Amino acid sequence: MTVNTEQHQLWPKWLKRSQAHQYISVADNTFIKRYVQTGKVKAYPTEHGVRYDRDEIDEAVRHYYD
Repeated sequence: MTVNTEQHQLWPKWLKRSQAHQYISVADNTFIKRYVQTGKVKAYPTEHGVRYDRDEIDEAVRHYYD
């Protein structure tokens, strides 16, 4: 996945779970099992619910096979 500034303007810095799996074009269960449960992406609790950092997701996708 190539990240450019145009894509970053379309997606907010902090993503809800439903946005996070759409951001990297995978199913919700795949996002949770392969990224969150393995510790590659952290869930951050906020007063508005759990959020995921877009930059952290980008880094996890870059190092998927590590």
